Amino acid sequence: MGIEFNHLYVTLDPETLASIAQSEFISQEFCTVSRDTVKTDTELWSGIYLRGNYAYLELFPPGGAEGLKEGFSGIGFNTQQGGQIDTVAEKLRALGAKETFSDLRVRQTESGTVPWFDYLTLNPSEREAFAAWLMEFHQDYLKYKHIKLTPEGCFDRAAYLKTLDTSETSLFEDISEIQLELTISEHEELALLLQALGYHSSDVGDMTTYRADDFTVQVSQNSAPRYRIRQVVCTIKDQPHPEKTFTFGNNAQLTVGRELAIWQFG
Repeated sequence: MGIEFNHLYVTLDPETLASIAQSEFISQEFCTVSRDTVKTDTELWSGIYLRGNYAYLELFPPGGAEGLKEGFSGIGFNTQQGGQIDTVAEKLRALGAKETFSDLRVRQTESGTVPWFDYLTLNPSEREAFAAWLMEFHQDYLKYKHIKLTPEGCFDRAAYLKTLDTSETSLFEDISEIQLELTISEHEELALLLQALGYHSSDVGDMTTYRADDFTVQVSQNSAPRYRIRQVVCTIKDQPHPEKTFTFGNNAQLTVGRELAIWQFG
């Protein structure tokens, strides 16, 4: 269908977040790090961004956006071509979704307001403990950022991230797998969205695995999870680097090996 994983966010305690932001390994070797404040026509959020070549991690402190508490997390997907978000909305309704929520996000820029992306989710509440959504970037924003489509006319994640000054020499390339710990209702909503996005599922023990192309989502259920995103598997560039583990505060750890870098949260 042409749906890709785009990015994720995790809300961390201030000590853990500061430890990541101050790490020389993170900023000098692992990825591009920036502190950004984003304004839309209705919202404002501030966080630390760890940018790879194709995906990024958005890390917030509690209150970094209205209502965010420690452990609150979310994952976002993007369409590659215009109109696909409407196709997904139709599939959700055909699958029996009781309600979908869609909106156009308008970004505040130095040049004024620019239509940013269309947004589709099953849960209209902005600050639930876990959120999952689909976004379709608006042509006006792509033109504003001078982002060219691929020769096939598709949205190019790498071109998008290059406009954010992503380093081509850092280790972090993409995100290939996420492990989640969700409540039953959170899992049900995510399962419906992933099915509409074209993911196939399988169960082994208490773990459900969803796969599409080169991306995997694994979900286990917990009646009261403290952190929803527990593990993030990143692909890294083929450079000589021995396996090493870095600990950040009490709630984040990064293990870097030959082919992968694995974040653990909570």
